[in-house]
Amino acid sequence: MLPAMTSLPEGFSARPPTLEDADEVAALLAADAFPGSGEANMTAEEIRDAWEGTNLAEEAIAVISPASRIAGCADVVNRSYVAVSVYGYVHPDFQGLGVGSFLVSWGENWTRDHMPLAPEDARISVTHYIDGRKTAARNLLENAGYAAVRGTYVMNIQLREAPPEPEWPEGVTVRAFVPGGDERAAFDAVEDAFRDMWNRPKGTFERFAEMTERETFDPSLWFLVMDGEEIAGVALAKTIAGEGWVDVVGVRRPWRGRGLGLALLRQTWVEYHRRGIENVGLSVDAESITGAPRLYRRAGMHVASEYMVYQKELRPGVDLGQRSGKPGEG
Repeated sequence: MLPAMTSLPEGFSARPPTLEDADEVAALLAADAFPGSGEANMTAEEIRDAWEGTNLAEEAIAVISPASRIAGCADVVNRSYVAVSVYGYVHPDFQGLGVGSFLVSWGENWTRDHMPLAPEDARISVTHYIDGRKTAARNLLENAGYAAVRGTYVMNIQLREAPPEPEWPEGVTVRAFVPGGDERAAFDAVEDAFRDMWNRPKGTFERFAEMTERETFDPSLWFLVMDGEEIAGVALAKTIAGEGWVDVVGVRRPWRGRGLGLALLRQTWVEYHRRGIENVGLSVDAESITGAPRLYRRAGMHVASEYMVYQKELRPGVDLGQRSGKPGEG
């Protein structure tokens, strides 16, 4: 059950990764992918973008082999210290030696160490996203007390041909995000739209604002649907290594059922196609109560890869990741 930090294999060491490690980590992820799976591995540029919002010295770890190779690495995505996601990878050359057990233990201990920063009555859990075909990784987590609780998809679309133009319902307009003026309203709209999302406690404005400071931030790919002065929906996208990625698509409850989600996606596809970007992806909860996977299929996307979500409760309490009831409730 990994009650304490699992030891590293003899001769191995651990240290925080640096941005200079991104190329080697990208090669690790490529080696860890299933041959012929068609999955898009993360490039070094994508890894650096992901790490830009991470305090590498505190929120990431790299395992170094006796030959000074990166044998494995992990980082955490911390949501208010109550829902912590750990993303860990082990190079095939070093699997079966205990590196994976060390990374699982590291993520769990990171969460326990930061428990005092969580609300006193909050439930605290650790989550891992595992390719369902990776039997050894699944067994490792199950033996450590984790249970498969749901699934998630990475979905893609190829924009080789011009996509359909968006159709906007009467009474709304769409415009690009204005830096220095829209941050607070956009943050509030995202939080409202995502209060139905599983395992997502309230975010912080500071973390949201950090997205606008990254090198990949492009306000012309952040679309706001306006109903008068109110933001009804948002699509926040970016371009990395010549490919598109949509971080956020959300419509607030009072405006759902009017086609805004589909229109936002098509608006994004049109802009990517205009720029000559063909491949666009996003990640989505497979069991989203808002029906997001169905919407994305309607927009022309397909499932590129599937992951199983493993979770372990470290402390019982009020589940702050379930902030609302059924769709339609206030």
